[in-house]
Amino acid sequence: MFNAPISASTKLALGGMIATMLSATIPAAQATDISLVRDGVLNVCTGGDFPPMQYYANPGDEKLVGFEVDVVDAIAKQWNATTNYVVGDFKGLLPSLGAERCDLVASGIMVTAERLKAYDAVPYFISNVVMVTAVADETTKTPQDLSGKVLAIEAGTTYEKTAADLNAELAKAGQAPAQIQTYPSASGVIEQILVGRATATITQDTTAAFRIKQMPGRLQVPYNYGDGETYGIYLRKGGDNRAALVKAIEALQSSGEMKTLLQKWNLPETATNVKHTTN
Repeated sequence: MFNAPISASTKLALGGMIATMLSATIPAAQATDISLVRDGVLNVCTGGDFPPMQYYANPGDEKLVGFEVDVVDAIAKQWNATTNYVVGDFKGLLPSLGAERCDLVASGIMVTAERLKAYDAVPYFISNVVMVTAVADETTKTPQDLSGKVLAIEAGTTYEKTAADLNAELAKAGQAPAQIQTYPSASGVIEQILVGRATATITQDTTAAFRIKQMPGRLQVPYNYGDGETYGIYLRKGGDNRAALVKAIEALQSSGEMKTLLQKWNLPETATNVKHTTN
């Protein structure tokens, strides 16, 4: 067959058509410039000690696992990025975000008005606060039963205020306060109960369920506060980053991937049915 030469103008037109066709096949997330991603990496600050949200499955492991890790990894994948987890003490996570040592904080961290003064957040998961005691403890059934007893709390968490409110209530009733002791990690708090140094701790139902499954016959939940509290993924204020994060989370919800991850970690299927606004 005779091959006629192609003119320069025709080549230019064909090139434009091909470029248009290729760009149409690129996923929207790939075509969007996400400033949270730096050189293809999404840096995420986390405590790394809040199972089943994020934790190390075995001593010496270098890779984090957990529901929240899976969620953030899935978000990064939408943005054609990989994740780098910057692990530190809970109290230092938001300051690290402010200092730009990371661009997101995902660590089972509650959305509170006080935190929102300095940072932005996207609520995405709801959980209930519970009290955890040793199975052998048959006398500590409610927070008021902690009068004069040791209450272990993870430092920097909202549970510190819950404990302080309890002591204010006990004082008003003329009862001895609980002896509040703080520890840098959730696992350290649980250890105090297991060895008998503390009577109870206050934590989330997610963590309690994981610990009870991990150590059957040793821990129990005698009291559920009942008021759902919301976890959020935190980021610095400004720009379109929050909108991009909301869009990524909603994509996980609509695709069914979020439901699959909840089932994987034995979490309630309704736990992520949360409005993403902070108003």
